[in-house]
Amino acid sequence: MSKRVVLVGRDAAPSGCFKQLEPILKERGFEVNLIVGEGKPLTKSIEEIASTVSGANVVVLGMSSSLELAQPEIFAGSVAKNAKVPYGFYGDVPRCWARAQKGSWFEELAPDAAFYFGVTQSDADMAHEVFSNAQLIGTGNPLREEMAFPHFTREEVRAKLNILPEEKMILSPGNKFAAGNMILWAVIMDALKFLEEENQCFQLILAIHPGDRTPYAIDATTQKEMNLYEELISFSPVPARIVNKDVFTTSDMVSGADIIVEFGSSIGIEGAYQNIPVVNLGFEILFRQREQVLDTRMLETASDGSSEIVVADASKLAETIQRLLTVDGFARMLEHQQEQYPKTKKRGTSLRNLADTIEQII
Repeated sequence: MSKRVVLVGRDAAPSGCFKQLEPILKERGFEVNLIVGEGKPLTKSIEEIASTVSGANVVVLGMSSSLELAQPEIFAGSVAKNAKVPYGFYGDVPRCWARAQKGSWFEELAPDAAFYFGVTQSDADMAHEVFSNAQLIGTGNPLREEMAFPHFTREEVRAKLNILPEEKMILSPGNKFAAGNMILWAVIMDALKFLEEENQCFQLILAIHPGDRTPYAIDATTQKEMNLYEELISFSPVPARIVNKDVFTTSDMVSGADIIVEFGSSIGIEGAYQNIPVVNLGFEILFRQREQVLDTRMLETASDGSSEIVVADASKLAETIQRLLTVDGFARMLEHQQEQYPKTKKRGTSLRNLADTIEQII
């Protein structure tokens, strides 16, 4: 019997999962077609996607974070639905299923979905009203599982970035929302101005989300690169720079950080897995955006005590950074992190769960 699986994802997170899943499925005798964008537009045409999907035995769709970004997944799901090919969704974050509830971009595909893969079984079970006819399975997230196992040591990261022993490295990842990044990083710089006045040494390391198109902005009149983030960085009171993936991925820099300042990114979760202080720097516009995408304003790590929220206040952020960089100030958060984000006992469990479930479906 043919065992042909098509994996479709536009966003970086489902793309990363599917790339890891592909060789596992092939080892089990599956033919696998991988259609992923890794946060960028897909290279395959809609004709190619339609042809590939219509000949599959099962189609697994990522759940990209906006209607615009999810178009390849919506198209692939519609083709599968019309061709009567079993299809379902992989949710890479808690409540990812909310992207298929009434009024959301995957709504039309939800009733006929055959399965939903959630990050935990309890999260998958919560999707029953959205995916009323689907198997709801808590497979886990392979990328999260790997967060506890850094590719580089703290010393290796800091040496390559030229971070001195006496310097505190603040890592701040951006997201796809350029305006949010500008606000986030400007407030961090204002907070560091307070701390610099107390003779503390910092380096600010910024990282661009793979789905952020701001670095490619071109002036319509001069046709020159606008370098919007570089202009902002020029006003930093401490040494600051953007580190691109040709040096380190954002994930790879986590182990070298002394503290992470972000809003709702997977890097905050990775910091929790590696027992690094995490601050969620929020603004009302970011909370509203999050609610629109995930139907909740709550941040996962903050809800379980593994990070701390600061809302739009540079002086409060400075105080929080200063406190969390002490052993006593970090102790309570560390306890929550170790409890909520432990290392998995058996590496690769999530990938095996996904492969096992797909095998059962076919």
